[in-house]
Amino acid sequence: MRDTIIFAGGYGLPDRTASGIRVLGMATLFRRLGYQVLVLGKFEQAPTMDAAEHEKIIDDIPCRDIRQPLPGQVFRSYVVSAHPVIAAVDEIGALRVRAVLAYNYPARGAFALIRACQSRGIAPVLECADWYGWEGRKILRNLWRLTGVAVRMHILTRLAGNIICASSWLQNKLPGQHTLLLPWVIDITHPRWARAELEVPSIDRPVRFVYSGSPGVGLYKDRLPLMIEALTVLAREGHLFDCTIAGLTEAQYLAVVPQHRDCLREIGDQVRFLGRISHTESITLVRNADFSVFFRETNRMSSTGFPTKFVEATTLGVPVISNATSDIPRYLRDGVNGIMATGVSKRAVSEALRRAVNMSAAERGAMQVACRTDNPFGICHWAEPTKCFLDDLRGMHD
Repeated sequence: MRDTIIFAGGYGLPDRTASGIRVLGMATLFRRLGYQVLVLGKFEQAPTMDAAEHEKIIDDIPCRDIRQPLPGQVFRSYVVSAHPVIAAVDEIGALRVRAVLAYNYPARGAFALIRACQSRGIAPVLECADWYGWEGRKILRNLWRLTGVAVRMHILTRLAGNIICASSWLQNKLPGQHTLLLPWVIDITHPRWARAELEVPSIDRPVRFVYSGSPGVGLYKDRLPLMIEALTVLAREGHLFDCTIAGLTEAQYLAVVPQHRDCLREIGDQVRFLGRISHTESITLVRNADFSVFFRETNRMSSTGFPTKFVEATTLGVPVISNATSDIPRYLRDGVNGIMATGVSKRAVSEALRRAVNMSAAERGAMQVACRTDNPFGICHWAEPTKCFLDDLRGMHD
């Protein structure tokens, strides 16, 4: 009986990367559907070859390091080989494995893994949540990444035949393939997603904005400099607010955008930089905010994935201020459970933030209540379509 599904990828476990959190959410969903699961990712420290305990239980999910899935053996890198994943398959028993889900997998390794799965009657599944663009100045690295992702998206998706998409934009790019739209899935019963108590509406104070994440090379990913420029406009207009930025220090920010030194001086102590913090600290920061804020250009990279920041804030019952990228318009109702900027310009971002600072405590409270009414990323919303997808996997046979 093929009752086991293996997840494989280079994501950091348990929560060192957004992809690690996403995979554990999917693994929990698959378990709820009655499957056995094994997650192969990367622990903070790779286990030694002779480690006695090569498996860890994270959120009730058995996890191993993809670099050393079994003790006492030497493995080729998963980047270029199927060897480490197939070793785990053979240990479980190939006739028990229903599917191997390769998450944002390197092209060479994905090709080898697809072929190895097909030779064993196991359904290969590609999970495609990122379509990388050009980053930084390393030309050879960028060319290698761009070529790899192009091969994965245009060729390997068709070779695998089964694809999990994070956005409807990508799903529409794969006509004729067996696809599942799964932006994110969250186990809302987990203690980490406990929500802060709602404030008494009569309490009036400056609005609390938070940005927490990795702003990317050149601070381009979430348009953080644009947010700082918009906050400067609000400060000049005399608006009061409290903005916390986690993910980099002020010195790191100014090293990239030195021309914003005067902007930060004008904003003063209404903005503070925390530097890098743990995921647990990030969740606490967002939980106590009035709004989680980020903005992204509409391009292939932002259209392919779905923002972790939106999922986490929504799950914690915190409204989001953002613009219409990926499938955000499916879930953000402007003025009801968040604020939708009309574009990615200083004027549009300033207007969105201005709407927030002009809201009364009662209005903010009403928006939080609307945000808490239902979580569209809870497991219950995705169980049926996921079951149908897994029931009809291509390439599986005895």
